[in-house]
Amino acid sequence: MSMKKVVILAAAALTLAACAKTYELQETAQPKIGFDTWANNLTKARTAGSNEFVDGDDFAVYGYKYKSSGDNNTVTVFDDVVVTKNSTWGYDVPRFWDSNYEKYTFYAVSPASVGTSGTVDPQTGEITSTNITFAGNDNDILVADMKVVNKNDGNAYFNGYNTVEMHFNHVTSLVDIKVKKTPALQDVAVTVSALALNNIENKGVLTVNDAYTNNKPVADWSNAGTGSYSASLASAATIVEDPAFNATTPATPSGSTSIIEGLIVKPQTFETSGNARQQISITYKIGAEDAVTKELYLSDFDTVDDAAQDDNTKVAKWEPGKHYTFYITIDAKMINFSADITPWAAVTSGYNYILK
Repeated sequence: MSMKKVVILAAAALTLAACAKTYELQETAQPKIGFDTWANNLTKARTAGSNEFVDGDDFAVYGYKYKSSGDNNTVTVFDDVVVTKNSTWGYDVPRFWDSNYEKYTFYAVSPASVGTSGTVDPQTGEITSTNITFAGNDNDILVADMKVVNKNDGNAYFNGYNTVEMHFNHVTSLVDIKVKKTPALQDVAVTVSALALNNIENKGVLTVNDAYTNNKPVADWSNAGTGSYSASLASAATIVEDPAFNATTPATPSGSTSIIEGLIVKPQTFETSGNARQQISITYKIGAEDAVTKELYLSDFDTVDDAAQDDNTKVAKWEPGKHYTFYITIDAKMINFSADITPWAAVTSGYNYILK
């Protein structure tokens, strides 16, 4: 068998006109700081792996304003402030742009609960979450790029014309597991009745240090425990053929059956030895044969779809922000029969003679 890794800014303007010519209505307060954002699935209202927020999604925002001289040159403005999407993004107790300061810096994490239940430094963006358990039905955890708004870059933000767009990054991994059969089993029914991921790290603390590389967060996870994930199969899944599969020639799979799809998991490195190795357990049936169960180690999956398992690059880990698809190919060599008949063996002739 062969197994492989395949491996939004809203602007609003309000114009006020006076009926009388003797005065002009003018703004007396600094404009509100507003937010907009792009991100991936976080709430159970959305399909895991989608790239759009829906109403009800939220993030916690952090940040400060800065000026190079004078008293209070660095002042925290946002700390555990929850911004929620309800058609547009909004938050309670509005903050306003302060033109006496030279720049603002913003950080964010979504869902907001990851930040509000953990510890986030609003002036560095350093994050330490509480211990998070991945239960199998979770949605994504996102951390935003550090966003810097400089007053000398223009006045679109400080005048309230632009909202602060927070661009989020996945800090978990997304996994699909698919099963396919080879052309040799084209006319044979192949079914999978159970599939589970075992020895999977499913608990840990998320940390993001203050060194945002090119303004992007660098996420790390601790390992606080392991568990299993099982596919929900109401009945045995019928496996489709991959007509492109050739045991000696790699090809992109052209047919497969999804068994696990859109599973959010904690990033982790695969163990290569010992009892703690992450594995897939699969129970399948070929034709009239009895069902069999096989255990496949994740560290044995490689990046080429052929029968060889020892000569290709292995899929060594699940990394943050990456989507992995694992293919399990089921093959079998049919027991075939032919027949022949042993020819009659020639023997010495027999004779007899009668004379009357």
